[in-house]
Amino acid sequence: MSPTAPRRSRSPLAAAIVAEAVRRIEADGPLDDAAALAQAFRTRPTRGEQLLERAWLLGQRLGLPAQLARGRQAGWGVLLALALLVALTGLGLARAVLGEGRHINAVAAFVSLLGLHGLTLALWLLGLLLPAVRRAGAPLGRLALWLTAHLPLARGPHALTLLRSLGAVLRRHGLLIWLTGAISHGIWALAFVITLVVLLFGFAFHAYTLSWESTILGAGFFQRFVQLSGALPALLGFPVPDAAAVQQVGNLAAGGATGISQRDWAWWLMGCVAVYGLLPRALLACFSAWRWRAGQARLARLDMTDPYVRVLIARLDALEPPPQVIDAEQRAPAGPAPALPTAAPGAPGTLAVIGFELPPEQAWPLPGLPTGSTAPLRIAGGAAEREAALAQLAAHRPDALLLAVHAPSSPDRGTARFLREALPASRRAAVLALGAGGAGRWRDWLDSESFQAVALVQSAPAAIDWIASGEVSGHA
Repeated sequence: MSPTAPRRSRSPLAAAIVAEAVRRIEADGPLDDAAALAQAFRTRPTRGEQLLERAWLLGQRLGLPAQLARGRQAGWGVLLALALLVALTGLGLARAVLGEGRHINAVAAFVSLLGLHGLTLALWLLGLLLPAVRRAGAPLGRLALWLTAHLPLARGPHALTLLRSLGAVLRRHGLLIWLTGAISHGIWALAFVITLVVLLFGFAFHAYTLSWESTILGAGFFQRFVQLSGALPALLGFPVPDAAAVQQVGNLAAGGATGISQRDWAWWLMGCVAVYGLLPRALLACFSAWRWRAGQARLARLDMTDPYVRVLIARLDALEPPPQVIDAEQRAPAGPAPALPTAAPGAPGTLAVIGFELPPEQAWPLPGLPTGSTAPLRIAGGAAEREAALAQLAAHRPDALLLAVHAPSSPDRGTARFLREALPASRRAAVLALGAGGAGRWRDWLDSESFQAVALVQSAPAAIDWIASGEVSGHA
């Protein structure tokens, strides 16, 4: 399969699941990934994207993306089956309160149709406040995922690994509650649509008598219940039986109710199901889906401090070509490059300012900025200049490092390598993006390369404020 073909259909979730599944599979022994690692290094610009590309290529070899696609298709059938099951359960409970001669206890039917829904909804809302429940997700949504993974059509040699990988990825990014919530509320919403269609059909073509019966409760209780429960449906135009109608249907032995009052009772019951059942589930399904979609961007971020990831990064670093001297007359003295010491940075307030691959027209030193405790350096990209800058940082160990870059330019692997080597020499660092546009791309790049601790400033005043603040922050 062409390496570009699967990328068109690859989603951030699929890439993250496959990466986690490959990681779990490699826990039993490393895979032969020489070709995949080399291809990822050639085709992707950042380390994070290279790691995801390597995992995707290995996953293709194991058939993981195809199995994910089969599971996604089977999942729609599982959702429909669960919706039908929930709907039939509610209708079965309502059917249990039917009496002979098509008599329905309206209040008991109300509780039967909405009771289980209200209990599960309250538990889900309570779960938003409990961290353990948030990590577990909505039970109905987790059941749908579990059934999908165990279906014979969707099952494969790595089905359970993919299921566990899905749960691990979503818990890690705090998205499990929203995905399972969207599934669970969607199932309930579809179930209530089915319930309303069945109720509408039954009331339209069959004559039912709705009433209330009680041994210990009086008419006043049911009058208040009907008025309170019908308040919201009345706002949407649903009829609500008045006190006289409630009193009229209370004593079946006294005779049947009029057809008009029975229509009001039927519409009251359907209005309650729509307003208290369908509406909140549909709104929560949309809200959960929105939160899920908003959080998918986080799925592409890997934990660069993880030992497994660090080993792969080291192997990718080894594929970098050796540095070459661009200008032989500026060749650095022979010998190994000085190693950065591990001692603490210099005195508080010390500053190093470095211009990295700035355009020739950019004035230097930067006007309006302090020059720093050492002479400002300007690096055009040569290996000798980089080694000299690293040597100066190693010798002076400034408290703060300000790296000025050209914002419209795109960061590359050389930029990442220099920043990674320069960071240990200072307590805190910031990137000053000079020029219009491109600052957002630099922030995304810093995050993708696990430079979240590096601040991004976009003007000389902002840089001065950052220098004076003394704060170590990834956003300025």
